[in-house]
Amino acid sequence: MRDLFSRRQKCMYPLLVLLLLASGSATAQRRDVRLMPGDAVHIYVYDGLFPTEKSKFISLFHDKEFILNGKGEIVLGPVGRVSIAGLKAEEVSEVLQEKFKPYSREPFVIVVPLVRLSLKGGFGMEGLYRFDPNMSFWEMIKEVGGLISLSSFEDMYIVREKEVIYRNFGDAFYKGQSLYELGLESGDEIIAPRVNRLTFSTIIRYIQFGMSIMIFYFTLMNYNTKR
Repeated sequence: MRDLFSRRQKCMYPLLVLLLLASGSATAQRRDVRLMPGDAVHIYVYDGLFPTEKSKFISLFHDKEFILNGKGEIVLGPVGRVSIAGLKAEEVSEVLQEKFKPYSREPFVIVVPLVRLSLKGGFGMEGLYRFDPNMSFWEMIKEVGGLISLSSFEDMYIVREKEVIYRNFGDAFYKGQSLYELGLESGDEIIAPRVNRLTFSTIIRYIQFGMSIMIFYFTLMNYNTKR
């Protein structure tokens, strides 16, 4: 009896994982994002309701990230180039399921479009990144090496097509909002101005520097007097 219950648990686990991934994918698709060259997608390939086995060909494409080239294509190895520019995530899923039919009895593909963001200014590692839109804002901050100063939250903002569209990042950080909830889209810039404010350690360094100049001055004066 215990063995039967254990087998049922093993069968249910992949199904639960699949449902969780599907719900995450739906969240990313709500804004009807259409993919463009330079964007990226994360792909999960299943045979029916179960993850692909390591011995199967299509397992090569399970849980992988693919970047659209300049022609809007992704390259799936021996499967070839697949043009997906201008499509929504669910449309890409349908296209890929057709592509994988010769290699699987019941191919099922989940596609999560990644958000392409440019992070500038007071980040530990500024640059161009691609993130899962379901990632929380604080996870994103951690992945890019944090902020040079926490006070950067006060002045941080999002720029889209040269217009500022959002400023209140303090709430986003402490509430753990996702990038999707913030309305971020591929091509957005997140600016964290470098904040130059006096700290206690900076003041101490200035005092030490000033004292060293005074000591040098009095030493020089004493030397000239003795001469």
